[in-house]
Amino acid sequence: MIKLAMTTAAVALAMTTGALAEKWSVTEQAASGIKYSSGTWTLGAEGDKVSGKAEMQLDNGTMLSYKLEGTVAGGVYTLNFVGRDDGKKNCVFTGKPSAGNARVYAGEAACEGQTLSIRGGVQ
Repeated sequence: MIKLAMTTAAVALAMTTGALAEKWSVTEQAASGIKYSSGTWTLGAEGDKVSGKAEMQLDNGTMLSYKLEGTVAGGVYTLNFVGRDDGKKNCVFTGKPSAGNARVYAGEAACEGQTLSIRGGVQ
């Protein structure tokens, strides 16, 4: 009976571990080098599927939120930004681990009419 309970607990833990959320500290920067926003992403993954939300603050103090949907493969994140409050459309972020620190990701988000440089670190 104890073995069955322990096995059930181990299976439950294994199933939920893949879906645990990670919180990232993130900065978005315009191509000109001016900081655009900073805040957090909360990401969860199941297999190679990633989803989450962003809670950011623009450089003028206005709050910005959007959803994140995409994939992770070989350590590279490809995320679509859905429903950005600032009206940027069709943003797709491709982020790779930074050299020397696998918990820091950097890349660009190509949006209609603008590209943002993004750097995020897993907390």
